[in-house]
Amino acid sequence: MLKTPPSELDYRQAVIDLKKIDPSPYQHRRHFDEDTLRELAVSIQREGLIEPIVIRPKRDRYELIAGERRFRAVREFTEMDTIQAQIVVASNLHARRISAAENLQREDLSAIETIEAIAEIVDAELMEDEEYAAMGNKPADRVKTLLGKLDPVRRSEELGYEVASEAKLTSNKFIGSVQEIFKNLSKPLKWLSFYLNDLPLLMDFCEEVQEVSIQHHLNKSQTRALAKLKEASEEEFQRILTPFCRVDHSTGRQDQTPGLSGFDQVDHDFHNINISDLSAREIEEIADNAAKKEALIERNRPRRSPSLSLEVKIVLMSRLGIPADRIAARLKVNRKTVLNYAHNPPLFQSIRELLEKGVCVPEVSEELGCPEPLIWSITLEGKSDQDRFESLNWGLRTWDHWYFNDVDYRFGDDWPGRIPAQLVGHTLFYFTQEGGLVFDPMAGGGVVADTCLAFNRRCWSFDLVDRPETRPEIEPFQWNPETLVWPVTGKEKPDLIFFDPPYFKKQETHYPQESISTLSRNKYLEFFKELFPLFREHAKAHARIAFLNADWREFQGVSATEEDPEQSIFLSDYIDLLKDSGWQLTHIVDCPLPTQRFLPNMVSRMHKNRTLGVVRRSLMIGRKK
Repeated sequence: MLKTPPSELDYRQAVIDLKKIDPSPYQHRRHFDEDTLRELAVSIQREGLIEPIVIRPKRDRYELIAGERRFRAVREFTEMDTIQAQIVVASNLHARRISAAENLQREDLSAIETIEAIAEIVDAELMEDEEYAAMGNKPADRVKTLLGKLDPVRRSEELGYEVASEAKLTSNKFIGSVQEIFKNLSKPLKWLSFYLNDLPLLMDFCEEVQEVSIQHHLNKSQTRALAKLKEASEEEFQRILTPFCRVDHSTGRQDQTPGLSGFDQVDHDFHNINISDLSAREIEEIADNAAKKEALIERNRPRRSPSLSLEVKIVLMSRLGIPADRIAARLKVNRKTVLNYAHNPPLFQSIRELLEKGVCVPEVSEELGCPEPLIWSITLEGKSDQDRFESLNWGLRTWDHWYFNDVDYRFGDDWPGRIPAQLVGHTLFYFTQEGGLVFDPMAGGGVVADTCLAFNRRCWSFDLVDRPETRPEIEPFQWNPETLVWPVTGKEKPDLIFFDPPYFKKQETHYPQESISTLSRNKYLEFFKELFPLFREHAKAHARIAFLNADWREFQGVSATEEDPEQSIFLSDYIDLLKDSGWQLTHIVDCPLPTQRFLPNMVSRMHKNRTLGVVRRSLMIGRKK
C-alpha cells in the first residue's frame, strides 16, 4: 500500500442513499464471507460507521472507490437506507490507486488476494506510461512482463555480462519507479522476491486452486502444496475439498457437501479436518501419497499392443537406431520408402501437439496408432536421465539392491519371465550414455527396447518369436546352440548387451520348443560357454554385458539338506563362464523376485518339508577385457 494517498484530491463528507451507489469496477476481491459481513453489520448498527466509504460522482449516481465490505454489510444485512461517505472527484487512475491502497490495508486478505492487490498497486502507478500499458491486457500480465524484463538485466549486471541496449533502456526507465513502489508498500517488499516467489501463485496456478486458497485463507506455502496435490491427483484434490464449501464456476453458487472421508484411499489421519488447519507439509504428504497411488495405477495398466501402420513401424525402428537396410528387408519395402518415413515430421508434430494440449500418453497412443513407448520417447525429449526417472514415477536406486515389487505394464508385453522396466532403466542409467547402442539377444516381450525408447538409447532386439505387425523392431532370430553366429552384419557394435535369457527349466512349458530352457543342465551351460565369447567378439572395446539370471536348485518338495548340488546351477557357474570368455566382472546387483509369488499353502508345505526356496535374482555386470 502506498503510505500516502494522492494529496491533490479534495474529500467532502455526505450521507448518501445506498441505492445511488454502484460497485467499484476496480474491486478484484472474489470472496466475501457472509458470516463476517453479518458480524460487521451488527457492529455498524451498534457503534456506527467508524470509517466512511469513499465514492466518486458518476453522472447522476456515485461509484464506490473504497469500502466494499462496509458497503455490502450495510446494504445486505441492515435496515439502513443511507451510508456515510467521503466524496472525491477522482480520475480513473486516482480511483484505482485509492481502491488498491485501501484493499491492501485489510487484515483478512488471503495470500492470493494480497498478491493481486500488490500487482494492482504496481499497475495503477505505472499505467500512464504507454510502453508499460502495451505489455499485457491485465494488471498481473503487465506486471509479470515488466519484472520479467528487469530480472535478466539484473542478473547480467551482477555477473558482469554485457546487456543489450534496448533491455538496458527499459531497465533504466522503470527500475527506479518499481523499487520505489515496492519500498512504499505498508509492508515493504523486494520486487525480485515478489516476481520469483509470489507472482507465480497468481499466474501459474489454476483458478480452482486460487478460489480454494482465498475461501480458506491459505498462506503461500499451503497454496503451493494444494496446487501440487491437484497436479498429482484430481480425485484426491476433490476428496480433500469434499467436507468443505466448493464453488460451482458455472453458476457462482457455493455448495456445502456433507463431510465424507476425504482420504479413504490416501490418508485416513486427516479425515474431516478443515483444509486451512492442515500445514503445507501435511498437504504435501497427501499429494505425495496421491502421486504414488496414481503412479501405481498407471504402471499396472496393461499397455496396448496395436497392429502398426507402415509409417509407424518405420519411425519406431528408426528411433531405435536400426539401419535403413535392415528396416527395408524386415518390412519388405525399398530403402527409399524407409528414408522418406524415418523422421516423419507430420507424425512427430501431431504427437507433440496432442501432448502440449495435455492429452495423456495412452490417449495419444490410441488416437495416432502408435506404441506407448514411442510416445514416451517424444514426451521425454530433452530431459536428463534423472528427469526421465521422475517423469515415469520411478525411484532411482543408488545401491546394488534393485527390488521392484511389480513390473511397469507400460513397457513390454505380457510374457513369461517378464522383467520390470525399472531394472532396465537403472542399467541404462549406470552403464550407458544417451544415444548408446544396446543389444538384446533374447528380447521376449520387448521390455528392453521399450525402455530404451524412453531413455533415448538405440536398441537392436532379436527373438525366435516373430511378431511383425505389433513388434517389428524385434527381429526374428534363433540362437542355434549347434552353430552360433552373430545375427547382423556391419561395422557398428553395441555399447551394452542386456541379456535376460530363459532361466534353466523355469516356465519351460511357456516357451517355444526351441527355447534354451528345455536344454539339459550341461547343454544349457555349454550354450553360454559358446555364446559369451561371441558377444565379446562383436561388442565395442570397453563394452558392458548385463546378464540377468539366478541360482537354480531342485528345491521343490525336498528339504534343504536333501538337495543335490551336482544338479544345481549357481551364479558362480555363470561368473566363471563370463571370466573365461574375456569378460571382467565389475558388479553384481541383487534383483530379487517378489515373495508374493509363494502362496500361503505353498509356504506351509515348504515349512513342513524344511524347503528353502529361491527368490534371489542377480544382474551380473561385466566389462570387456
